[in-house]
Amino acid sequence: MYRSSIILCLLFSTVILAGCGKKVIQTKADATYVAEQVAKFAPVTIKYDQSLLDENETKALKKIVEAAKYMDEIFLRQVYSKNESIREELMTSTDPSNKPYQELFTIMFGPFDRLEGDKPFLNSTPKPLGANFYPEDMTKEEFNKWLEAHPEDKEFFEQTFTLIRRKAGKLVAVPYSEAYKKWLEPAAKLLREAAELTQNLSLKKYLNSRADAFLSNDYYQSDMDWMDLDSQIEVVIGPYEVYEDKLFGYKAAFEAFVTIVDPAESKKLEIVAQHLNELENNLPIKDEYKNFSRGASSPVKVVQEVFSAGDTKAGVQTLAFNLPNDERVREAKGSKKVMLKNIAEAKFNKIYLPIAEIVLD
Repeated sequence: MYRSSIILCLLFSTVILAGCGKKVIQTKADATYVAEQVAKFAPVTIKYDQSLLDENETKALKKIVEAAKYMDEIFLRQVYSKNESIREELMTSTDPSNKPYQELFTIMFGPFDRLEGDKPFLNSTPKPLGANFYPEDMTKEEFNKWLEAHPEDKEFFEQTFTLIRRKAGKLVAVPYSEAYKKWLEPAAKLLREAAELTQNLSLKKYLNSRADAFLSNDYYQSDMDWMDLDSQIEVVIGPYEVYEDKLFGYKAAFEAFVTIVDPAESKKLEIVAQHLNELENNLPIKDEYKNFSRGASSPVKVVQEVFSAGDTKAGVQTLAFNLPNDERVREAKGSKKVMLKNIAEAKFNKIYLPIAEIVLD
C-alpha cells in the first residue's frame, strides 16, 4: 500500500519573494478565531494502492499530478484579484503569529472563510460576488445594460469559459485559454507527455483532447472523450463548477481530481448503474421534470484519490462528483458518478466516528 501524505491545509508550493511595497494586509481577524477555524480541518494521510498501476501508468500519473498543480494557481487567481499579493506578503512572513493565517488562507484559497459565508479574516473587504471573473466594481445592471446595447456580445459574455474585463472604458470577454495561458500551456504539455506514456487508448485520447481544450477553449470533445474513458487512471482536470461565481453563476472554476479506479468496489455498484433510468422513471415527480432523453450511459466508479487541486480542494473536501456539466454531453452520453472511497473513509474516521462515540457515551 503506497501512502501519499496530503494535508487538507497544505501550504502553496509556489512562493514569491516579498517586495518592499505597501503592505497589502491592513487588518487581521482575531488570532484565536483563525486558529479555531484551522482546527476544524483534520490533517490526514490518504492511502491509495499503487500496485493497481504498472510502471508506465505510474509515470503517467506523476505527469498528470504535475499538470493538476497548475489548477491551484489558476483557481487562486479566479477567487480574488488580490490573492497573489496577499499570498506573497503572508507566506514570506517569518512571524510565527502568522502561521494560523497562512494555514487558513491556504485552506480557503484566499482571505475569506468559506465556513462562515466568506467572512473576511484578512482585511475587511467583502468577497466580490463575481469573485475575479468580472471587474470587482461591475454590477449586474451594468452587465445587463451592456448586453442590451451590444446583443452581439451576449453569447461570448455569458459563456462558461470567459472572463469579463474592462478595456478602454468598455467591457470585453477574455477566453480562459488567453487569460490563463501562462499555466494552461505547461499543463497541456504535461498531459501530452502523460499520454505518450500510457498504453490505454481511451486515456491517451482524453489527455490529448483535454490538452487541446486548454489551448482552444473548446471543452466539448474532451468531455465526450472523458465519458468514454476506460482506464485504471480516472482523471478530471479543467474548468467545471460555477458555484464560485455568485453574481451570475456563469463562469467555471478550474479544478482537478487525479484518482485510481478501485475495480473491486466499482463492481459492487454496477447493479446500481444498470437501473439508473428505471430509478429516474419512478421518481415521485411529474414526467415533465424527468429527462427521458438522457443518454443511457451513466457509469458509477469507485476510486482512490491521489491528488486534488483548485476548486475542489478549497474548504471542505467532497466525497464524490457527477460530471460533465455540459448538457450536450449529458444528453448524448449521460454522466459519470465518481465516488472517492479513501476520502469517504477519512471523513468517517475523523468526523462520524467521533460524533458516534459522543452520542453513545
